[in-house]
Amino acid sequence: MMHKPLLFVVLLVVAAIGPLTIDALIEEERLHEYHVRNYTWPLPKLIPDTEGWKRLQYRRLAQVERITNVQDRYNAWIAIMPPAIAVQNFTENGWGLTRAPPELVRELRESLHNGLPTAKEEGKIDAIDADALGPLFIHQQALNTKVLHELRPMHEAWSGVPLQGAVAYGLRVYRNTSVLRMHVDKLETHIISCILHVDHSEDSEPWPIYIEDYQGNSNEVVLESGDMLFYESSKCIHGRPQPFKGSWYSSLFVHYYPQDWDPAQQQLEAHYAVPPHWSKPQPMSSQLESLSMVGTSMQEHICPNKWCGTKDTVKWRGPAKDGLVISTGYPEGRPLPPSPTESTSTQKDEL
Repeated sequence: MMHKPLLFVVLLVVAAIGPLTIDALIEEERLHEYHVRNYTWPLPKLIPDTEGWKRLQYRRLAQVERITNVQDRYNAWIAIMPPAIAVQNFTENGWGLTRAPPELVRELRESLHNGLPTAKEEGKIDAIDADALGPLFIHQQALNTKVLHELRPMHEAWSGVPLQGAVAYGLRVYRNTSVLRMHVDKLETHIISCILHVDHSEDSEPWPIYIEDYQGNSNEVVLESGDMLFYESSKCIHGRPQPFKGSWYSSLFVHYYPQDWDPAQQQLEAHYAVPPHWSKPQPMSSQLESLSMVGTSMQEHICPNKWCGTKDTVKWRGPAKDGLVISTGYPEGRPLPPSPTESTSTQKDEL
């Protein structure tokens, strides 16, 4: 008689999760939750179930099955299952390019340039490959609190849902040769987000961010100072796998989650979605580039920039247009609608 092994699965989730961290799950209990949710394998349907998204996700799921190291393979599963099926999408494409409020950009640029001479090293981050020059960090807690508050209506308008502020993180200052590996953000709180590009050195070359969308495109987006890239950061794989060339490049990262979101439960959902066969690697395929994990970030060593998606991209470039959001299918941009909370407030005032 065979007994099911009681495997303890270390929860190494997609980012540092602070007080929400759970030490371990018993595999038998995890599988029970998998079946309660009626998950099956192969996946019959993805979220969203567009042809392009299916093409991206099914390829990556096949890559994950073939990762040889068991811990890396599990880390890859919990990074990939939320984009595939465990997290809903809130927008049509998963990304959009717009402009930040000019006065806010002015304050951020002033804080950046005042802080550069005394900026300290941020410390080691798995997703950042920076050789000897790690990123610098400029602390500006009061200004970040202001940014988180002032940008919330724009993020609500883009996503169509009322949001709770999670964090505005920065200023991060990348330095020469920096690489930001492809990854997704933590699904507890980093759901509706933006990268606000504050400024870069005069000697810097364009440093695009690559982001996958729900139509199956790999988008290559070059930001100018004051540009703001909306993105569903726990669902759309993104990064800057092309090495940065220049003295410095600085951005602020702003994150929100829906007001009805349950962060602790969402952390668990990534694990519950992992299929039962996760611990058994599949045979390698000559038709499939191998995927490797660095912490919770991803690389494809055989391809240029260690990411195959950089070979065939849809190219976009700022500066974006005030009040408009450029995205797949909308190269000229379309207006941001009123945010849900603003609309509700207006209706109450009219009553």
